[in-house]
Amino acid sequence: MKQVDHFLDRFFWPRTVALVGATNNPFKMNFRLMENLLNLGFKGKVYPVNPNAKEILGIETYARLQDIPERVDLAVAAVPAPKTAEVVKECSLVGLKQLVIVTGGFSEGGDEGRKLHQEIGRFTKEKGIRTLGPNTLSPVNTANNLVISFNPIQKLKRGGLSFAFQSGFYEPKLNWIFSHLGINKILDMGNKMDINEVDALEYFSKDPDTKVIAMHIESLHGNGRDFFDLLRSATEKKPVIILKSGRTRAGSQAAASHTGSIAKENDRIFDSAIRQAGAIRAQNLEEFFDLAKAFEFLAPPKGNRVAIIVLSGGEGVMATDTCEMNGLELAVIGNNTCKKLKKIFPPWEIPLNPFDAGVCMEFHLSDFERFLQTLAAIPGDENVDCTIMQMPPNFSYFISSMHNIPKETIRSQTNRYLELIIDMKKKGKPFAIWCTSMDTHEMELVQLLESHCVPVFQSSERAIKALSALYEYSKSSS
Repeated sequence: MKQVDHFLDRFFWPRTVALVGATNNPFKMNFRLMENLLNLGFKGKVYPVNPNAKEILGIETYARLQDIPERVDLAVAAVPAPKTAEVVKECSLVGLKQLVIVTGGFSEGGDEGRKLHQEIGRFTKEKGIRTLGPNTLSPVNTANNLVISFNPIQKLKRGGLSFAFQSGFYEPKLNWIFSHLGINKILDMGNKMDINEVDALEYFSKDPDTKVIAMHIESLHGNGRDFFDLLRSATEKKPVIILKSGRTRAGSQAAASHTGSIAKENDRIFDSAIRQAGAIRAQNLEEFFDLAKAFEFLAPPKGNRVAIIVLSGGEGVMATDTCEMNGLELAVIGNNTCKKLKKIFPPWEIPLNPFDAGVCMEFHLSDFERFLQTLAAIPGDENVDCTIMQMPPNFSYFISSMHNIPKETIRSQTNRYLELIIDMKKKGKPFAIWCTSMDTHEMELVQLLESHCVPVFQSSERAIKALSALYEYSKSSS
């Protein structure tokens, strides 16, 4: 455990967690809160709180926070909004200083909800109770298996990427996130009764386990000047990716319907400010996760010379266009690499960049392993700063359609295919893949490759834009 001198550290490293509103009913969302902590092996104690149960999931249950026999570090309130005030008072009685309010229906819940939001906000501030939410699911810390989520989480994958969200849109994607990205921590600020984007940015910028920060913001609740000053200093140490929604009048009103706060920032001014601060702005949700993946898995390139490996000439043309439109240029492949590649040429000469591996493959299927090993010369070329490749077929799937082929043989060939692809990244330069078929078999390969930190994108355009962002960041931070 690496201590950070910041109050949010206590939210991510509690020794004891009380779940108020825990239940034995598997058909209620609150059931997952308890189940996840137990199934994932949270490295702390969990105390379920429910006055109508003696035990939940085999754990002794308490009627009130006051009945728990030891000091509670973090309380998670998952009771209806009108009952939350009672939980907050109990927190004050036991001296508890960290509270997560999962429940919605406060500032976004009409006049009564707004009134309750204000009353609880005043009380917690007066009592010094730092509050995350309401209308939130988090924190998540993969280092101690702390996960506050309504979704049954299958497994955690630890990495250096930390997310700060102002919406629960990520929540249904958590299993995808943990399968495809390396996660350090996740903080959902919800309706920002207390904890806001300034606190999140300040904490993650100090946190040594956070290597990349990715933030979703609908509106600024903290002091704008403080936020941009922090952003400027944070980007000098680590990349910060920002997805700002509520960009239009209609979008701001839509944001208000679930957070109770209308974004008042001028989007052009906001865009200019984050760019001047050195942050990377994502234009949409897909790009947000693409950029997060690229910065988590890849080191910035030393230059803008890119090599492209395709399975069709048409893909090569589109990728070339995208490179030029995004500040990247085609690398000039060196003579030594050219000699190696000629071994897998078709019976005629072809361009070296983009390199049409598809037409070459037609003549070298009998020794596909050697074919992939030869392709590895491209990312290793001294004139290449980064490489993107269209996903080659995994012929073990074709073999599996044949009869009497042992499953172990198919598994072994698939593993060898993965090793050969992963070896291309080991050349020490940014290396990314984009999808070819996007069928079920390929999606399985995507998950396997990304579990080994090889980023895979849905198109060459998305891969190139991510590499371009890496290159621009490397220029600004050098």
